[in-house]
Amino acid sequence: MRLAWLIVAVFAARFLVTAIAYPQTDGDIAWQRWLGAEILRTGAIPNSLGLETFSAPGAPWIAQEWLFSIGAALGRSGFGWDLFAGFSALCAVAALALAAYRAERFGASPLAIALCTAAAGVALFDSFGVRVQVVAWPLAMLFLLLLESKGRVAWLALAVAAVWSNVHASAALAPVLASLATVGALLDEGALTPRVLKLAGIAVCSLGAICLNPFGWHLPAYALMLVGSPITHFIVEWRPTGLDDPGFTFGALPLLALAIVVGIGIASGRRAGARPSWEEILVVAAFFWLMLGAARNIAIFALVALPLVARGLTQTFEFFADVRPPEVPAGARSRLADAGLPVFALALSVAVAIVLLRSNERTQANLAGPALAALEKVPGTQRVLCADFAWCGLLVGNPHARVFLDGRADPYPVKVWNDFIEIAKVGPAWRERLDAYRVDAIVVGRDGPLDQALVNDRGWRSAFADKRYRLWLRAHPARVAHATRLAPAS
Repeated sequence: MRLAWLIVAVFAARFLVTAIAYPQTDGDIAWQRWLGAEILRTGAIPNSLGLETFSAPGAPWIAQEWLFSIGAALGRSGFGWDLFAGFSALCAVAALALAAYRAERFGASPLAIALCTAAAGVALFDSFGVRVQVVAWPLAMLFLLLLESKGRVAWLALAVAAVWSNVHASAALAPVLASLATVGALLDEGALTPRVLKLAGIAVCSLGAICLNPFGWHLPAYALMLVGSPITHFIVEWRPTGLDDPGFTFGALPLLALAIVVGIGIASGRRAGARPSWEEILVVAAFFWLMLGAARNIAIFALVALPLVARGLTQTFEFFADVRPPEVPAGARSRLADAGLPVFALALSVAVAIVLLRSNERTQANLAGPALAALEKVPGTQRVLCADFAWCGLLVGNPHARVFLDGRADPYPVKVWNDFIEIAKVGPAWRERLDAYRVDAIVVGRDGPLDQALVNDRGWRSAFADKRYRLWLRAHPARVAHATRLAPAS
């Protein structure tokens, strides 16, 4: 792990600085702060959308982010934000470190671990942020680590699954992973050994563990529903993985390529005992399938694949093998290296942090903030549609605005999504949909399809514009003749 710690330290600097010092790049944190504040104020978790939206008030909502949202509300600004954002960054670092530690337990060499840790770290970039799924990463890694443990300590995986279910709905993977590990162990050992029976017991009990949350069995049911929900086609993170995803191209794909190379080496018989177990193969294959289906799973696949690929490189190729004789005592040079590596890692991480802090990217406007700020100056309560629904996450809970669609995404009915796409893509009925929902404010990106359509529509006037965004306000009262037929009047 000596070389891996250096790699982890550099990524730690990148994650910490990005989380704490960079401007908000994810609209979710705004509505999550609002959710946390509502929970603290009322002492209850909302179970439906409220009047903060005008398109779907009353729609059922499993607010799976409740615990994270309380933290977001408590750490709104100042030192509280530093702590909260820093905790999110440390979760990403912990996930990377746990994956590297699993590789060491698999018997991988320091060089192989360092190489695979670097690739996995790059794979985290696209999904990283002050986001609830990032907090779930180390829980997934710890769950797998405990499944692989010997003795009774493996049963602690159930406690991890329970905590995981209070953080993110991806905890529904826990019984699936335990079941795959059970099948793989059975194939490897060829009999119902004590370990196979233990894994089977964990798989069964984890079905109950993931229900130990405020939503009970509704949380895993929600996760299953979401996998097959048509709304995932409208969300960027749920699109199939492709080469246009940097985290895949420069992180997960190299790990896949190395896995193929290892597979060829194993097939050629270059080294005995290099064949991975079925238990390992089934678990990695499951995350590979998840990654292909949704870009949001690139990071977790890389973390899971890291140990297997590192161990394969070590066992298959002499270049990666740790060939030092174990009986040779460490000399002064070795002790100097052991002491110097942490110092070098710290210095390098500080250098990375300084470069990031001086980057001009920190001053760039994002999430249509200027246009939304201009909306605050408009009198009355506005019914707002954002061409990128994530922008409207910043308006959730604003007393002067109600949103068409926002970053909560999941609880909005399919009909609302279809109408949103019709408007955003300027379909044949886009004007009718706007009138039906009585939308009176629209935030768009400059020169996008909807922006161009509104330029040529006399029913709308530009109230704010900069180089990136524009705020449109309705010039005349909405035509609502078909409102009761097309959309809820709320």
